[in-house]
Amino acid sequence: MQRRTLLKTAGLAIGSAATLGISGNLLASQQTTGTADPTPLENELEKYPRCVICNMDRRKFHHSRHLLHYADQHAQGTCSINCASEAMLRERKRGFSTIYAADHGSSSDPKPLVEASSATYLIGSSLKGVMTQVSKHSFASRSDAEAEMARSGGQLASFEQAVSSSLEDYSRMLGQQYARDRQS
Repeated sequence: MQRRTLLKTAGLAIGSAATLGISGNLLASQQTTGTADPTPLENELEKYPRCVICNMDRRKFHHSRHLLHYADQHAQGTCSINCASEAMLRERKRGFSTIYAADHGSSSDPKPLVEASSATYLIGSSLKGVMTQVSKHSFASRSDAEAEMARSGGQLASFEQAVSSSLEDYSRMLGQQYARDRQS
């Protein structure tokens, strides 16, 4: 009888530890590792060289990269608005200080970052998309975005509309994956 009680107690302890470990891992995955960064724009490509969502090289995709600076002063770099949208969704409880986007209209290499809320996005043009089939590129100047739209098509949009379009991409992708998984 005592042996049975001992085994039950040990099983409960192992189960509780496993549950706590899983909860701890979930919490850890939701937080940015490292220390707070009050100056995220300084040497940002060196500090945040890889996308936190897909691990792509942000230097290679400097023309579409985004940088998220949270209310707790931590920062995360992404390769695109699509990955930035996913990071925003994952980390929404942290609050946002500033979100930056690359100025696709600039001739600089790497493209400078501008505040995403003041940028004009060009969605659905013939420009190659990053992490999406529907391209989304940010421009500091509305006139630069309009000029690119005249060359490449697409529609002008706000940051909010670009995030919405990114989340629609994910919704479509997940629906297609679910349909494929049900077939197999």
